[in-house]
Amino acid sequence: MNIKVWHCYWYSKYDTIIILAETEDALRAKVRGAIADGWYPDDDGPMPEDWDDLMEKYEELHGGACYFGDWGYTVIDSTLCNPVEDEA
Repeated sequence: MNIKVWHCYWYSKYDTIIILAETEDALRAKVRGAIADGWYPDDDGPMPEDWDDLMEKYEELHGGACYFGDWGYTVIDSTLCNPVEDEA
C-alpha cells in the first residue's frame, strides 16, 4: 500500500521547518494556520482569503526573507516501513 504525504518547507529568518500533511488541502490549512499565528491585523492589515494573495502578502511583509517553498508530495511504500514502538 502506498501513502502520499504532502510537504513544503517554511523558510523563516532563523529556521527552516518542514510541514507535513495527508492532503494538499490539509497542507494549505496548516500553512494558513502558521501564518495566522503571527499575523497582526492592526499592523499587517486583513489576512487575504485568496491563496496566491496570501503568499504574496506574507513574503512582502517579511521582505522575501520568509516564505513557503518546495511544495510537493512523496509517495511512501508502507510495506517498507517499520512499525512504531512506544518508548517507555
